Amino acid sequence: MSSIDGVGTNTVSTQHSSHDTPADDGDGSGFGDVMSRVADGALRGVSAVAPAIPGGELVGMAADGLRGLNGAAPDSMPGAGDDQIQQMFDQQQQSQAFNVQYLELQNQIQQDNREFSTLSNLMKARHDTAKSAINNMHV
Repeated sequence: MSSIDGVGTNTVSTQHSSHDTPADDGDGSGFGDVMSRVADGALRGVSAVAPAIPGGELVGMAADGLRGLNGAAPDSMPGAGDDQIQQMFDQQQQSQAFNVQYLELQNQIQQDNREFSTLSNLMKARHDTAKSAINNMHV
């Protein structure tokens, strides 16, 4: 059985290689680099353990294949098209602006409708009053 470094011993290594800790170069990719290394380490571990389990050869080949895809995301996958995300964000903002304009138009039409109804009711009341006065004169 093979041994794993640091397991079953009382010593802990404090050495870090240059790629153990991300260099924060201010472009915001430090988190992505860390997550990429974590995923790569997990897939490497799966590949190492896979031959010990029944049917593990297939799992090991799949893990090795996934490790080979690191950084090779096509444009249709999330995270690969920052320009597409920006375009989608811009379209959402434009849609929100159109929705605000549409809401303002609806409010204006409702206000016009209320004004028309009020004037119509006043004119009808005036007409009915005048008609009633004319009908009362014939008596």
